[in-house]
Amino acid sequence: MDGDTPPTERPEHGVIVAAGYGLRLYVRGGHLIVHDGVGRQHRTRRYHRAISKLRRVVVIGHDGYITLEAMRWIRDIGAAFVQVDRDANLIALSAPARHHESALRRAQVLAGEQRTGRQATVDLLRAKLELQAQIAERLSRLKATVRIKDAHPITVAAAIRESAESMHADLSYAVLRQLESAAGRNYWQTWARVSVEFDPGWDKRIPDHWREAGPRTSAAENKGRGRKATTPVHAMLNYTYAILETEATIAAHKLGFDPSLGLMHTDKRYRGSLATDLMEPARPAADLLVLDFLECQPLRRGDVRETREGVVRIGAPLARQLAAHSSSLLAAVAPHAEQLARTLLGRSDHPTPLTRRRHAAAIAQTRSDTRTATRSEGSIQT
Repeated sequence: MDGDTPPTERPEHGVIVAAGYGLRLYVRGGHLIVHDGVGRQHRTRRYHRAISKLRRVVVIGHDGYITLEAMRWIRDIGAAFVQVDRDANLIALSAPARHHESALRRAQVLAGEQRTGRQATVDLLRAKLELQAQIAERLSRLKATVRIKDAHPITVAAAIRESAESMHADLSYAVLRQLESAAGRNYWQTWARVSVEFDPGWDKRIPDHWREAGPRTSAAENKGRGRKATTPVHAMLNYTYAILETEATIAAHKLGFDPSLGLMHTDKRYRGSLATDLMEPARPAADLLVLDFLECQPLRRGDVRETREGVVRIGAPLARQLAAHSSSLLAAVAPHAEQLARTLLGRSDHPTPLTRRRHAAAIAQTRSDTRTATRSEGSIQT
């Protein structure tokens, strides 16, 4: 091997993250070549299709290129290509081959106007709020109680669970969203007080408002949303949600859904509304990833940076760390996506290609039958 050819690598957790400027992804000699980085930190990596065990190629930014041959290489090994911009918006996604099931698509379309769709939405939101309540219990030292409509103070977790218990399929989507929003306000008020540690060599130079998570809404946006983060915590959350959106979209494709036809989330140009529905019960799993990270290590120089508009973006080192958890985010989405398919079709025996639960159950049953037969034969011989 000549000195200009990098050694063949195996991506950590099956995920390649390419970030920086002048990105180049192409194929040479049957290997995928990934060139990325910033300034003197540019690097070149090389992967072979047979041993890479690649699941995802995540590109952060918009400066560079990927060849058609590289796209084909990624698809041929069953991986997905994902492009996320520096504000954590999902730009492009090339998912593995999807399963086509006309009955499920038809049920998906009809469910939006039927009680079945509202029941499915209730199930998704209740799962989300229960996990949010558990996180609120973990963070109870930051905000112990909340007062609801001048009543006696109750814990934040109890307030969230009250909203979940108020949900049922006879309510409209608008009312369900209101209940979810009320729970979210209490949840994010608690999150706003999460503190952030920084590396001692950088600590004295960071803005004061970076030391806590801060409100979910962003002062950098006219509409008061959270897409343009102004603190490191929400920049991390936004990026993790972008990875979660990718996994939800891929899950929808594999099951045979149309990711753009939502239930609770209305149709919107360039948005996968059903993928956004599927994200809801898994968002707390993304929150936990960020919370665990913040409690385990400080942020270092290069992990985040601030633009001239005051928007905080995560750097390539931190992006790689978070993207490595995409498999756990898929695991958080998968059971809810499969349950949604069963609910809409009214079939408890619908395939489970994401969790492979039916496959595992069949193997366990076969083993149990084999042991039973072996014991029976032993008894007869005795």
